[in-house]
Amino acid sequence: MSGLKNVRERRDDALSRIGWDELERVLAAYYRDVGWWVEHIGTGGTGAKTDGGVDLRLRRDDEVVLVQCKHWNAKQVPHNAVHELLGVMVNEGATGAILITSGEFTRAAIDAGNRQGKVKLIDGDALRAMLGTLPETPTPGDPFVGLSVRTATPRAAVRPRPAQGRPWLWLIALAAAIGFLLIVRAMLARTADTAIEPLADPPRAVTPTIVIHAPVPVAAPDAPSPPPPRAQTEAEIRESQRKADEAMKLIEDTTPEM
Repeated sequence: MSGLKNVRERRDDALSRIGWDELERVLAAYYRDVGWWVEHIGTGGTGAKTDGGVDLRLRRDDEVVLVQCKHWNAKQVPHNAVHELLGVMVNEGATGAILITSGEFTRAAIDAGNRQGKVKLIDGDALRAMLGTLPETPTPGDPFVGLSVRTATPRAAVRPRPAQGRPWLWLIALAAAIGFLLIVRAMLARTADTAIEPLADPPRAVTPTIVIHAPVPVAAPDAPSPPPPRAQTEAEIRESQRKADEAMKLIEDTTPEM
């Protein structure tokens, strides 16, 4: 970096202490939050040796915006970086580009960005206002723990639009709907088979047996009790015996001999 100008104010904060690869991931998370579909193509996301001059590719509706990060704290970013990003934008047919540094731009770089119009510059002040407060001690391997991201429109950033749809969410929803329809169809078919299946052994009608009991005579509650039999006198006994003798004699006289 010989020949480059030193920054006017060298910062010492959480943003200046994170690595360049972590800065790329933080910016990717930020742009996703404000509604962009983000493709992290920089070396911090792919592990490649070179990034081709682009770290993030942002897509939303018909817009394609290229983002290049310069995590420089000691030297100012020169105007050459603006022209290089502009050339990549033209080659890819992108609609815009953003050049970001955690430090400062030279006066010539700022003039080049304003003159071209399609390359937006975000310096260290705008970047810190855009991302908010970073944790002083990031968790190893996870720079997003404790990250406070502001969703306000950053100075010199692309005007945000409503969040775009994510195609893979539609695929998951479609698969869930097809699975639900298959389950409902199977349940309806099973119900129909059960409804038309005849009974193997229909129940037989049972004729009830009716038992009629004879009524039991019940004496009236107010009926008088019969008087006890009167004892016969001796004369009545003899008279009864005489009548019995006469009756026997009459039977003997009228019965023919066998």
